[in-house]
Parts: sequence; C-alpha cells; structure tokens
Amino acid sequence: MRKTINRVKTDSGQKGRKGKDFLFVIGERSLSTWCLFLLFIGLELFSASTLLASDTMLLFVGEDLEVLSLASRREEAAWKAPAIADVITREEIDNAGDATIADLLGKSAGFYINERERGSVPYLRGIEDSVLFLYDTVPFGSAATKSYHNIDNEISLASIKRIEIIRGAGSVLWGPDAFAGVVNVVPLTGKDFQGVETGVGVSSRDEARSAFLKFGADKGRWDSFLSVSAKAAQEDDRSFNVVRFWNDGETAVEPDERFGEETPGESQYYELYSSVAFDDWLTLSARVSDSNRIYAVSDWSGASVWEEERSNPSQTFKVEASKTTGIDSGIRFTGYYTNSDVNLDIIDKEFEQSERSYYGELIYDQTMFAGNGLLTAGTSWRETTFSDILTWKSFMPNYLGVENFNFLPYFKTEDYENRLGSVFGQYRHKFDTIELWAGVRNDDHDRFEDKVSFSLGAAWNFSPDLILKAIHGTAYRTPFARQVAENEAARLERIKSTNVQFAWMPGKERKVSLTFFRNEIDNHSIENRYEGVGLSSANRQTLFGAELEWNFRITEALSVSGNITALDNDGPDETFSYDRFDLEDFTVYPETLNYDYDAGVDTMVNLALNWKLTPNIIFVPELRYRSEAQFHYLYEPPPEFSLEKTTIECADVWLMDLHLKIKDVFPFCVDLFVENLFDEDYSTPGTYSVIKGKSFNAGVLIKMTW
Repeated sequence: MRKTINRVKTDSGQKGRKGKDFLFVIGERSLSTWCLFLLFIGLELFSASTLLASDTMLLFVGEDLEVLSLASRREEAAWKAPAIADVITREEIDNAGDATIADLLGKSAGFYINERERGSVPYLRGIEDSVLFLYDTVPFGSAATKSYHNIDNEISLASIKRIEIIRGAGSVLWGPDAFAGVVNVVPLTGKDFQGVETGVGVSSRDEARSAFLKFGADKGRWDSFLSVSAKAAQEDDRSFNVVRFWNDGETAVEPDERFGEETPGESQYYELYSSVAFDDWLTLSARVSDSNRIYAVSDWSGASVWEEERSNPSQTFKVEASKTTGIDSGIRFTGYYTNSDVNLDIIDKEFEQSERSYYGELIYDQTMFAGNGLLTAGTSWRETTFSDILTWKSFMPNYLGVENFNFLPYFKTEDYENRLGSVFGQYRHKFDTIELWAGVRNDDHDRFEDKVSFSLGAAWNFSPDLILKAIHGTAYRTPFARQVAENEAARLERIKSTNVQFAWMPGKERKVSLTFFRNEIDNHSIENRYEGVGLSSANRQTLFGAELEWNFRITEALSVSGNITALDNDGPDETFSYDRFDLEDFTVYPETLNYDYDAGVDTMVNLALNWKLTPNIIFVPELRYRSEAQFHYLYEPPPEFSLEKTTIECADVWLMDLHLKIKDVFPFCVDLFVENLFDEDYSTPGTYSVIKGKSFNAGVLIKMTW
C-alpha cells in the first residue's frame, strides 16, 4: 500500500518571542496609556457611593434566587431579563459534588459537552466553540485557538457564587465572540461569604486529590475574599508508544529509535483568586492560575499513540469603579490586564505561545420616564497581542509511523495583534405588561473587518406568572490563528439568532419554559481538530430546535428538575481542500473532502431529583441522555476504507450520577458522589480518533467551616 502524507515544506518554526515587557508596552501602546488615564480619572473622581439609587429596581421579593448581570450589565432577575437566560446557583453547585464547569454546563439546556483528550469542547445549540466564557466578566480561554476553553479542572468551583448563561447572540453588550451564547462565572465576595472554609476531596477514576481554602470578611465599608485551590489527577492512564520524534528539528528520529512504551504523567492544577471592595464603589481583584494537563493522543488506526502536555499559566488583574451622577444615573469603569501562556509539549518538543490583553470600558446608565425606561451606553478599547501561535500545515499523525524515515511535519508560528474600539448602547422601555428593547454596537478592528451588531426584543407579561419573550439579534466572532495565517480573516463569521420563549412561574420554586430557536450562521469555517488537513471552505448553515425546561417543588422535601433539547440543521456539506504529498514518488495530489456539518448531538435529556431525606441530608440522583454523535476522518482515507467507513457513529448513551450531601451532622460537611453509576461503556469523538467516554467514578468531598 502506498503511504501518502501532506506536502512537506521547510520551516523551522522557531521564532523569537515578540511579546514585550509589560512596562515597555505601557510606554509604547496608546491603549495602555488610555486605560491608565481612565483609571486615574476614575479613582480621582469617583466617590464612595453606590452606582444607582434605582439599581435594584428590577428585583422584587423572591426573585433574588436566580439573579444575573449578563443581559443588561446590571443585576436583575433572570425571569425578566432581556435574554434567554439561566442561572446555576450556589446551591446547585454545592449539590454537584466534585464537578467542573463543563459538568454543570452539560446538564444545562442547549449544551453538549464533547469530552476530548485535550479538554472539554462545548457545543451550544449545535455550534462548536461558539460560547464566550467570562470569569467575573473577563474573557478566559484562548482567542487564537478557540477550542481551548479551560472549563474542566482549571477553575475550582469552591470560589464560585453562580454561573450565568445566556443562549443567543450577545455581541451588543459583550462584543465579538459572544456568538451563540455567553457564560459568566461569578466569584464569591466578602459580602457573600464570611469566615474560613477548607475542603479536601478524593475520587477513584483518576486517583484525584483536591484541596481548597477560602476566606471572606465583611467589615461594613469594605469586604474581602480569598480562595486558594489545588488538584492532582491521573487523567489519562493509556500507554503510548511514540516516545521520541522531533530529534534536532531538521529530521525525525529514525523508526527503530522512535518507539517504546510509557504512561502519561499526573495532571496538576492550581488557582488563586482574591478581591477587595471599598464602600460599594471600588473593587480590585486578581486571579492567578496554572494548569498542567497530560494526556495521550491516538491516530485514526491506533497504531501511533503519543503523549501531549498542555500547561497554561495565566494572570488577570481587574479594577472596577462606579459613581452616581444623579438620582437615576451613574457611570461605571472597568479595566483589566490578562496574560495567558499556552505551552504545548508534543512528544519531545515544546511549543510556547502567549496572549496578552489590555482592556478599558466606560458605561453610563440612565433611568428615564419615571423609571419605565433604562438606557445603557458605553465605549471600550481592547488591545490583544498574540505571540508564537502554532498553526499546522501538515497532518502530524501521518508522520509518526514506520513508513516515514526522516520527514518532520511542517508548522508555522504566527505573531499578530489587534486593537478594537467599540461603541454600544441598549434601551429598554416598559409599557404596562409589555417591555421592548433594542441595542446596537459598532466594533472597529484595526486588523479585522469592522462590524455592527444589533438586537431587538419584546417581553409580554400575560399575567404575573406567565411571560412571552421574542428576541432577534446578530453577532460576529473573530478569526482563529489558522485563518489569520492563511489570510482568510477578511470576513468575520456571522450569526443571526432568533428566539421565542414561553415561561410559566406560578411560584418561587415552580417554573417551566419552552424555547424555540433558529440560528443562521454565514461565512462559517471550522478550526479543525484534525490539524493540517486545511481550513474548511466558508460555509453557511441553519440550525433550529426547541428547549423544554422545568423545575417543580412537589413537597417541602422533594423537587424535580430537568430539560430536553432537540435540534436539527440544514445546509451544505463542509468542504476541505488540501495538497497530499506522496512519500514514494514525491508527487503532489490536490484533494477535496466533503463531510456533514458537525452539530455534536441532536437530542439531549437531563433529569434530576432533589430529595431532602432529613433537614441535614440531601440526595440528588441525576439521569443524562445523549444521542448519537459522528466522527469524521478528515484526511485521505486509506484505500481499504470506503468513504462510508471514514464516518463513525458513536452510539447514544444514558448515564446516571448520584450525590449525597450530609451537613451539620458531623463537625464537617460530607459530599458523596458517584458518576456513571452503571459503568456504561460508551465512545465519544476525540481529536484524531474515537475515544472511550468517562467510566465509573466514586468519591468524597469533605468541607469544614471554621
């Protein structure tokens, strides 16, 4: 059989890091000067007063259980927010055991979480990598490699107050990349938690050990919060056989020295978060984290298995200030600096990448017409620098076999930056039982295409317990590094999102909603996980479906909740074009591959029961269903495979989890949890091949308040 690989080019890919020292950047960059100027003005002018006298005008008795700030940049009840919104509360987080953000989102309507070797990849309403993730309104993850989300063990839930979710376009208030939805992780403050709490946990599947400490204090005029966490786990115990490869960077290690047998090492995660607030007008916060995820990756056939290690040290420093300018108006300032390094070790070679951002924002709020109208207007500036971002030009797994004696896969590293200036506004007006809103945003990029986003919506309260929402909006997302490298970033990907929701809430703990959605995406291109195959051609797709959600308290001790999502799509196949290089005759063959659009899964069901066995013991069984998922082999199929055999169906699966929470019985709180109770053997799409899903897991988390 003739072995073929992609065209091989000569490029060492070794570039010097072009990111500059922080102090030098401040001196040279207009954005940095702008941010510091705004910060100086803010600190000098803002007095120790709250933002708005009417800031809580949208909150009423009994509505503070599900509060969010994503929909209009101020806290309000999710029930009446101008968005399709959900909130994962602190109580739900506490009842989830040793969960991650990915675990919690996977139980939310519209979300499918694809478990991959490199980390969880979210699909929202059938669109991969389409969610803007925020930690206290600051984006996290990678803006250049959008499949790196850091929603697994990278963030500890010990310090989290709630998780806010908006399904639908969110660019008007949150800018580019708030595409199919927005998720904001809201940390605790000293107002939310006082005292000291420590916790330790262990689990069986990955021999995980975790520990955390959190401290909170409320001293009236000021409050503070601190959280420190750490976790270690053997996340992948598969042995790998490719132990040496990159050699001197010019030629590959010879096949007889390339192979062996080893096991991935232990992954480790560390995180520190701290905040200090003064008189409700100034808040300073910082988050410092480091993660080191180690895993094994396999090629299509399983013949070549190798180790990868991804470390991600990151730092975020943020300042917020607010001042009232009148009885019904106020201004807010937010500024932050983030630095994130992604160091990727593939077999025996390290690739170092870096992303650095500076951001400043001013927002003005004004209530109008006797409190029936609310205007939110703002301007912001962001500068982001990308250094040594890795892009592949060759399909790396095909270079690892014994057929390849000395060729190395071709890759490049990209350095680029983008400055973004934005002006945005949203106005809401209430007419008796009907509320209308409209918003618009102009994003002015210096490197990418400038875009205008808009949103329109209406909410009709038929009665105090019945509401109808209709929302339409647009959003855009910035290109990933491969698009920039291949000059495919001229047009930004666009979405038109339409949502209609009927919601009924006859009581504080009784709610059911039905949402219909339609998303039209244009100029869509896949950041393919099958690196080196090439970018998919710009495409369009229409996705539509429905989400049913419910939460009912049946008795004082028993409640049921859950959701069902069903979706479908319509549009052309995804097309990939690339050059294939034959090792034997050194001839280039152009190839074109066509595959179905990857929507993840089309049906998701989540069911949960919350049973208070005694005032101090809570039992929470959960049942989850995921329909079939497809994996496409995006490379020239070996001759013995027909086209049909290059698409693999991962069967549907039902999974059951159990949680038992015991509090105030011992001097400490005990959380017992079991995941995949019946140890269902299921498969899921991985990076280059289908992989096994998560097996049975049992563990305990012990927490003690001092």
